[in-house]
Amino acid sequence: MRQNINTRICLVVDCLSTGGAEKAAARLSVELDKLGYSISIITFLDDVVYNYQGKLVNLGIKESSIKPIRHFQKLSRLQQFLKQEQPSLIIDFRMRNHWFKERMLYTAVFKKYAMCYVVSSSHIAWHLPKGSFFKKVYNNAHVVGVSKYIASKLAKDYALEKVHYIPNFYNELEEGVQIARPTDVPENYIVAVGSLRNAIKQFDQLIATYERSRLPKHQIALVILGEGEDRENLESLISALNLTNKVLLLGYKSNVEAYLKYANFLVLSSKLEGFPNVILESLSLGTPVVSFDCVSGPSEMITDKENGLLVANQNFGALRKALDDFSTDKELYNHCKTHAQQNLTKFSTDTIMRKWLEILK
Repeated sequence: MRQNINTRICLVVDCLSTGGAEKAAARLSVELDKLGYSISIITFLDDVVYNYQGKLVNLGIKESSIKPIRHFQKLSRLQQFLKQEQPSLIIDFRMRNHWFKERMLYTAVFKKYAMCYVVSSSHIAWHLPKGSFFKKVYNNAHVVGVSKYIASKLAKDYALEKVHYIPNFYNELEEGVQIARPTDVPENYIVAVGSLRNAIKQFDQLIATYERSRLPKHQIALVILGEGEDRENLESLISALNLTNKVLLLGYKSNVEAYLKYANFLVLSSKLEGFPNVILESLSLGTPVVSFDCVSGPSEMITDKENGLLVANQNFGALRKALDDFSTDKELYNHCKTHAQQNLTKFSTDTIMRKWLEILK
């Protein structure tokens, strides 16, 4: 018999595709549904890819092309749905950096409900609007930081009172489940995953770093999964560096776990992160990781030279050396691959869901 059926939880997201926060929200909806909670998901954009559970309210459908009317329509639909649904808690995973928009949303809609705000980037200003008004708002709500760094910043620098550290979790494969090897990748490749936004993921610099490494000469390709605004720029760069057959932009893939499982290793070259899901997914599949030691996230999952390599943050020369080391030092690589799946229990579904249940209680 399903428990908690009368406890209604509403998850609010910008969309249900492309981003780590959105994937985390989708996964949370699935696990809460399993526990018997009544789940609804409100998405502001008509972009739904991730698997989810619950009632979907897509505010991006049939929206006006006129911006003020579009905003009014979404606000009205949001008010109407929440008034009807009366959720016990709203968990907001969105970017919240537009002060006026957030003030309007809070005053007209969210003020009436118990709120939980998720901060999923080390650039906290993207999720917490400036000013004393929103400090008071957030002090009256639960605030979740997805990394130790973010949770610490929220508690100390922003002096918020109800801060929780709840990292993302990974979904364990059921026993006996086999993942087929992708057919559109070469025998040897490394993989990078994320939105094609050079300002954040820095795939342009990753490609240039890859070109200077030994990997192209050793016939080890670079496969990049994701879509975004900088695809054309990256295609031009690949062509200019004569890497057309070495760097593959394969777009968005729903079966990203297959590409992670069969890669030599994952590489993460981001300018900043929160708690990158892809590192956790890669390690859980037995694939080690080379990553910048961003201020938030990677060091909580990677132990240098145990399950991957942590590279001095934003040092692309050191990143090139790490790519070479992992491709030529077989003893180091095999050691990290052997230990990739160790010490992940703290990020298991059961462990992380217990943290969420503490808030829901």
